[in-house]
Formats: sequence, C-alpha cells, structure tokens
Amino acid sequence: MLNEQSSVLADLEINGQRAGEMIPSVAIDRIIALRENGLKQYAEALNMLNSARKLLLAATGGEYLYGFELCVKDALSWTDKPERAEKAIKKAVDGKIWERLMNETGMCTLMSTRQRDEWYRELSGENMPEITLDTVLATFNHLHTSKNDTFELGVIDLFKSLSWDYKTNNPCRFGKKIIVSRLMDSYSSGRIHFSTLGRSKLDDLTKVFYLLEGRNVPDYRVSEGAKFAEYFARERFSGGIYEAEYFSMRYYLKGTAHITFKRPELVDRINDIVARHYPSMLPARV
Repeated sequence: MLNEQSSVLADLEINGQRAGEMIPSVAIDRIIALRENGLKQYAEALNMLNSARKLLLAATGGEYLYGFELCVKDALSWTDKPERAEKAIKKAVDGKIWERLMNETGMCTLMSTRQRDEWYRELSGENMPEITLDTVLATFNHLHTSKNDTFELGVIDLFKSLSWDYKTNNPCRFGKKIIVSRLMDSYSSGRIHFSTLGRSKLDDLTKVFYLLEGRNVPDYRVSEGAKFAEYFARERFSGGIYEAEYFSMRYYLKGTAHITFKRPELVDRINDIVARHYPSMLPARV
C-alpha cells in the first residue's frame, strides 16, 4: 500500500513539478514504522518514569521529589556516562530518605539547630552514605547510643549562642534571666521581622525543658516558635509580655528579647550539664 502511495506521489504534478522531483526517493514505510515504534517506546518510558517516581516518593515519604526531573533531563545528556546518572538519582532519593528516617526516629528532635544544619550539609555533600540496610542500621545504632551526648551538646550550643555583651548573661551558667540577641531582624526602614533564626532559637530553648521533663517535643507547626510567630503577627509591639509555658519574654524593636525562666529547678539541671562540659569555669552551683 505504501509503495503504491509512493508511486502515486511520484506521478503527481504540483505547479508543473512532479512530486518525485521535490521528495527524494526514500523508504517512507520504514520512516513511519520507526516513528510509530519510537512514539510507543517514548510513551512506555514515560509510564515507567511516572511509576518510578511514585515508588521513590513512597520511599521518601514526601509529596514531591525535588531534583527528579533534573536527573531525568541530565541522564539524557549523559548517555555515555550511565554511572553518573545513576549516582545523581541516588543522591536525590537517598538524601530525602535520610531526612525521613531522622524525623521519624526522633533524632532530629534531640539535635540543636547547629547539629541539624551540619547533618543536612553532610547529606548534600559528596560523602553522603548510600541507603542500604547495613548503613542505616549502623548509623542509627551509633546515633541511639550517643543520643544523650547529642542532647547535651545541643544544650551547650544553646549556651554558646548567648551573647556575653549583656550583663544579665553569665558566661558560666544560665541565670534566672537571659537576653537573646537577634531574635528578630530589624531594618533601617524601621520594619521588624520575626526571623527563621529567631524561631529556631525559641524552639531550641523550649525543647531542652521538654526533654528534661521527659515530654514529647511539639511538632514545629505548634512549637513555641510557631506560637510566638502568631502572637507577634497579631500583637506586634503592644508592650505586653509573651507568656510561654517555661518562660516569659519581653522583646524590643532592636531585635533582642529578655527571657525570664519560670522553672528554676530545670535551669539548675541545665547548668549541671554546662558545668560538666566546662568544669574549670565554675562549680555546678554558685
């Protein structure tokens, strides 16, 4: 049939020219067969990619796998380096799985903001461990056995984040009152913004008290930082004092906050931890 059509095309005259003179003699039937087969395989490949995306999303526990489309695009350019494409997709997927495991096991809860930042920097680096049963078990066995150290180092990170520019802050221990700098960001225009950094500071501070009492740390969506963000959006600078469960706080336009603790016995326990890490500074009780 195709050959008959090709012959007919060759015999047609268009504006005085035969079609055969405009369309070189080619195997049109083969071109069409290649096209149809290519489109079929393309559709099959798309179905397989969408299926692969669903499987990987289920593994990561997320709603979106950032970097997946880029990995597919790059893989088409790296046909001569398939190992490079495989490494790229593993990195994108394994990073999200590590993040999921850290959150679901509660290890992220024990970490301070600095510790979490270091962990995520490691995940984004070239030496991120591949997700295998052996590496996961070994990693979380180590994290579990050292979780007390992780918590205590988080307390020390909190202690070291205090500014010693204020007389209220004692460079040897937490007092009944502390001053936190840069809880908010102020601008030359006079605007002020409750920053992500400030939210992390409040969450890190509150988390210590929850863990010392053996309580579950609230999810970040209902954490102390989230509660204060709602309060600040509503009250701005009303002159009032923000009341939290473990402390009260007065904040100022320059971005600092004066925090007064409500549970001195828990502050003493925090200072015991500080004293263990800095034994030459002051005894546990002064």
